[in-house]
Amino acid sequence: MTNPTRSAGPPAPPTPPDDGTRVPPGPARGAVQRVLHRFAERLARRPKTVILAWAVIIALCTPYALGLDSVLTDQGASKVVPGTSSARADELTKKAFPHRSEREVTVVVEAPDVRGAQARTLFADLDARIAKLRSDGEVERTSSAYTLYRDASAAFLTGVRDRARAAAGDPAGRRAFVDREVAGGRVPAALAGPAREAATAPGARDVTRIAGTFAAQADWRAFPLPVPGDAVSRLVADDGRTALASVSYTDKAGADPDVEWLRDTARALLADTGLGKDAQVHVTGELALIHDTYEKAEADNALMESVAYVIIFVILLVFFRALVPAILTLAVIGLSMNVSQAALHLLGEQVTLTQFTVTIMTFVMLGAGVDYSMLLSSRYRQERLAGREPREAAVHATVHAGESMLLAAVAVALAFGATLLSPVDWIPPLGYGGLLGIPIVLAAALTLTPCLLVLLGDRFFALGRDPLSDLEHRGAMGRHLRRTAEFARRRKMWIVVAFLAATVPFALLVAGNRSTSDPVALSPATDSRDGFETVARQWGDAAVMPTIAVGRADPGVVRDGRLTDAGREKVARLTERVAAVPGVASVDSATHPFGKPWSQQQLAEGGTLLDDYVARDGTLRFVVALDDDPYSKDAAATVTRVERVVDQRADGVAALEIGGTTQVDRQYGDALSSSFWQMVVLVSVGVFVMLVITLRSLFVPLRLIATIMLSNVWAVGLTVLIFHHWRGEAIIDDLPIFLTVLMMGLGMDYEIFLVTRVRDLLRGGLSQEEATLRAVVDTGRVINAAGLVMAGSLGTMALSSTLMLQEYGAGLGLAVLLDATVIRMLFVPATLLLLRKYNWWLPGFGVRGRRLDKVPAG
Repeated sequence: MTNPTRSAGPPAPPTPPDDGTRVPPGPARGAVQRVLHRFAERLARRPKTVILAWAVIIALCTPYALGLDSVLTDQGASKVVPGTSSARADELTKKAFPHRSEREVTVVVEAPDVRGAQARTLFADLDARIAKLRSDGEVERTSSAYTLYRDASAAFLTGVRDRARAAAGDPAGRRAFVDREVAGGRVPAALAGPAREAATAPGARDVTRIAGTFAAQADWRAFPLPVPGDAVSRLVADDGRTALASVSYTDKAGADPDVEWLRDTARALLADTGLGKDAQVHVTGELALIHDTYEKAEADNALMESVAYVIIFVILLVFFRALVPAILTLAVIGLSMNVSQAALHLLGEQVTLTQFTVTIMTFVMLGAGVDYSMLLSSRYRQERLAGREPREAAVHATVHAGESMLLAAVAVALAFGATLLSPVDWIPPLGYGGLLGIPIVLAAALTLTPCLLVLLGDRFFALGRDPLSDLEHRGAMGRHLRRTAEFARRRKMWIVVAFLAATVPFALLVAGNRSTSDPVALSPATDSRDGFETVARQWGDAAVMPTIAVGRADPGVVRDGRLTDAGREKVARLTERVAAVPGVASVDSATHPFGKPWSQQQLAEGGTLLDDYVARDGTLRFVVALDDDPYSKDAAATVTRVERVVDQRADGVAALEIGGTTQVDRQYGDALSSSFWQMVVLVSVGVFVMLVITLRSLFVPLRLIATIMLSNVWAVGLTVLIFHHWRGEAIIDDLPIFLTVLMMGLGMDYEIFLVTRVRDLLRGGLSQEEATLRAVVDTGRVINAAGLVMAGSLGTMALSSTLMLQEYGAGLGLAVLLDATVIRMLFVPATLLLLRKYNWWLPGFGVRGRRLDKVPAG
C-alpha cells in the first residue's frame, strides 16, 4: 500500500508514458473555459474560506432540512387532468356530493357473520368514535348497514314521538299512547321499549341515540322495520361475511386525513368486540391507497439509500484505488443533499411535494454528484501525470472537467424543468427534486472538491494503492478500452447497422405492450390494497371504480333538492337510455337509486338514500356500472358511447360531465402522451441549442439525442420483458415518459464527457480518428465507473416494495448501464468515425467550423 501522506512533500507524479497514448490537456479555450479558469483561480486562492462558507450554509440548513417531512403530502398523485370533463365532474362531486368524492374512505370488515351482535356493536362503536370528527367538521358523513337501520329506526321513532306528544302532555300519557299503538299493531312489539323511551325523550338527538342502541341490538336479518334491501346489499355482502362502512372527510381534515387513526380505531374495536381471529378490518379507498403507497415508499427509502451508498462506496474504492477520495466524495454529496433538502422544504411551502420528490432527488443527486466528483478528481490526476503542480492541476482540472459538468448539469436541469409544464399533477413534484438537487450538487462538486484538492494536494488520494498512476491507459481496463476503440474503428459500419437492427424488436415490444395506470395493480401489498380487492371481489370492479355523470339540472327538473314530476320523467328516460348503451351493466340515478326504477311513493320515502343522486343545489349524479374492466379498451369505448348519449341533451335533464375511473384513465393517458412529446421536444431543443453553441457542431447534438432515445427503447423493452412477460406484473403507463425525460438529462453526461474530450484532443492537433480513439481510452474508465454508480444508485429503487419504483429503478438502471457501456463505447465512436469531419460541421461558421479536426496544436 502506498500512502502519499508519509512523504514530506507530494510524491512526484509518474513519468508520462512514451507510447503516445496520452495527450496533455491544452490551455483554456472558449468562453466557458475562460470563465471557469478565472473561477478556479479565485477558488485556489481562498480554499479555506470556501469550505468555511459551505460549513456555515450547511449548519444553517440542517434544522430546516430536518423539517422537510412536514411539507410533504400523500395526495400529490392525482391522475385527474385539470380542464377535462373528469376534472369538472370531480369538482361538481366535491361541492354537491362531498360524501361521494375521492375523499371517501371505506372500512371493510370481514367476519364469519357481519350481521351478528359483535359486528353490529363494532359498527355502532365505530360510528360513535367518528362522531367527534363529525362535530368538529372533519367528517362529512358516515354510512353503513348500522346507520341504515339506525336512521330507519330514528325516522319511525320520531313519528311515534310526534304523535305521542300530540296525544298527551305528560310522560305517563305518552307511554300509554305507545302501549295502545303496540296493541293496535301500529308499533312493532320489538320496538315497544324504544318507542316508550322515545315518546318521553326531550330532543331529536335523544331519539337518534335510542334508535342507535336498538339498531345495534336488533337482529338485522329480522328487522321489524322496512329497510330497502338494495341499500343493505350495497353494504353487506350476500354471504354475510363482508360489510362496509364509509367515512367522507371534508377539506377541514387537511390534504392528508388521518387514515391511520381510522385504521387503528377499527382494529382496536375489532379486538374489543371479541370477533375472533377469523375477523379482519381493512381501510381502503383512494385516500388510503395513496397514503399506504407513500408510507411504504418512505419506509423503503432507508434500505434503498443504504444499498446505494454501499454500491457507490465500493465502486469509488475500485475507481480511485484509495480510501480517502471515496470518503470525501460521499461526504461532499451528503452535505450538499442536506442543503437541497432545506431548499426543498422552502419550496414545499409554496407548491405540492411528495415523498417521491425526495426519493428522486436523493438518487439523482447521488448518481450525478459522484459522476462530477469522479470526473474532476480523475482529471486532476491526469493533470498531475502531465507534470503540473498540485495547485495548477486543480485549476486545470476544474476548467476542463468543469465545462463537461456544467453542460451535463444544464441538460439535467432542462429535463427536470420540462416536467413542470406537464398538466398531470403528479409529474411536476418529481421535477422539483431534480431541479433543485442538481444545481446544488454541481455547486458542491465545482467548489468543495477543487478546494479540497488545493488544500490536500496528492493527499486527497491517501490510503490507497498507487492512486496517482496512469489508471486510464495502463492495466486491464486500458487494454480493454484500446481494443474496444480499435474494434469500433474497424467495424464502424457494421456496429451502427447492428445497433439499429437490434432496436427494432425492442421498439415493437414497447409499441405492442399495453400499460396501465390502475392504482391497485401498481400499489404495493398494503392493507388498503387488500381491502380494495375484497370489495371488488364481493361487489365487482364497477362498485369501486364506476363511471359517473354529474351536472347542474335544467330549470324545472329539481325543486328544493327533490325531483319535480316533470323531472322524474326526464331523469327516468335518460337513465333508461344510458342503461341501454352496449357495455353498460346498470345505472343508478335519482329515479333508479339501485339500478331499478322506484315508484313515486318509494322516492317520496327515500330520504337520505337519494342524497347520492340529487343535491339541494340542483346537481344531479348518475352512477354508471360498466360490464368490462374499467381500464380496458372496451370500457373506454363504452364511455365514449355514454358521452354521445348524454351530450344529445334531448331529455332536457342537465349538461352532464363524465368522470370516474375509466374517463380519468382515458384523459390521463391523452394528457400523458401529449405532455410526453411536449417535454421531449422542449428538452431536445434546449439541449440541442446548448450543445450547438458550446460544441460548434450540428450532428453531434442530433446524434446524442438519437442515442438517448435508442437506449430508452432498449431499457423500456427489457423492463417490459422482465416485469410483464417474466413476472406477470402490470407496466406503469408513464414509464417511457419518466425514462425519456430523465435520460435526456442524465444520459447526456457520458456523451458530453466523451465528446468534449474529443474536441479538446482535436484542438490539441490530433486527427478525428486519433482523437476519437484516444478519447474512448481517456474517458472510458470514468464513463464506465460513472455509469455503474448512476445505474447502482438509481437501480436500487428496484428494491422498493412499490411496483412503480421497481419499474423506474429497473428501467433507469438498465438505460444508464446500456448508455454508459455499449452505446458510448461502441455506437458513439463508430458514428464519430463514420461522420469524421462532418461531426463538427455547422452552417454559418464557415471553414473554421468544418475543419476543427485540422486545427494545429497549441
